[in-house]
Amino acid sequence: MERINALLFLLQATVTVVNTGSHSMWVFPTFIYGQTKFPEFSISVFVDDLQVLYYDRNIKKLISRSQPNSTKGVEDIMHLGADSVIEDIYNYMKRRANLFANHTGGVHVHQRLAGCVLDNDKPSQVMVWEAYDGTEVVYYDTHNRTVNPLWPQLIWTTNKTERVRKLFIDIYQPICIQILKHYLEKEKNIVLRKERPKVRLIQKTCRETGVVKVSCLATGFYPRHINLTMLRDDRPIPDEELIFGEVLPNGDGTYQTRRTLSISSEKAREKHRYTCSVTHLALDNKLDINWESGEGANVAVISSVVVVLVLVLVLIFAIPAFIVYKKRRRGI
Repeated sequence: MERINALLFLLQATVTVVNTGSHSMWVFPTFIYGQTKFPEFSISVFVDDLQVLYYDRNIKKLISRSQPNSTKGVEDIMHLGADSVIEDIYNYMKRRANLFANHTGGVHVHQRLAGCVLDNDKPSQVMVWEAYDGTEVVYYDTHNRTVNPLWPQLIWTTNKTERVRKLFIDIYQPICIQILKHYLEKEKNIVLRKERPKVRLIQKTCRETGVVKVSCLATGFYPRHINLTMLRDDRPIPDEELIFGEVLPNGDGTYQTRRTLSISSEKAREKHRYTCSVTHLALDNKLDINWESGEGANVAVISSVVVVLVLVLVLIFAIPAFIVYKKRRRGI
């Protein structure tokens, strides 16, 4: 555990305090056992959604991902001894294989995730996950450590737990937050931008069952942190009644997410008011959009029928009128 977090020492810098929203920094090292087209060992470092650093065993050098045309940031890191620390991480993850299940054949993947969160300038503790072949092996923070029962050899003694906890509190957390603030300042035009969410309620009625599905969709927002809730008559709808969509990326660098509620035909007849409520860093105030049972799909159907009838009437009267007009022009 100590080895992977040593990467955090590489990026110390003088920083400007940032006090806006919620931001995070994550370090992803991956070690692959077996023959694949991918590098045996690689590390990626992200601030929010922006990759800032990358290293793999094939190229054997640290690359800036945030500013590919600039080498200054990487040079600063290299002067701090990045080569030796990255080699140390590599050797650590390779040795760690002895603690996992036998992998004499096929391809096996050992992954770690370490990082911290800055929420309105309030730092979180450092968090670490470890996984082997897609199964979580260890989770750790300064208050809690859980080990998958399949790997009892990873259980620590009380003394080791206390030593590591002190290490995280005194060293890793301050460094992680310091690095995060450094990159928030360095990449502020990207990670500190604000894009307002576009919010709408979409509802669709199933003709066979009469069930109405109401979806609250928020899209086009940045950063990705958003609070989207649905209410019935101004009261929060229990989570078990809702289908929660993931926060997904749009093609333009913004995000979208949704919540969906299924309303039975009986419930729809009760004429409740449903509200989609959104709070986001780019919004000055909470944004609410309301919908009442009986609106929406039925109104849309009626509107569509009216439009079709109007078009039919236009065709019925306009075409003969046009023919008469042409005949008069020709003197027929």
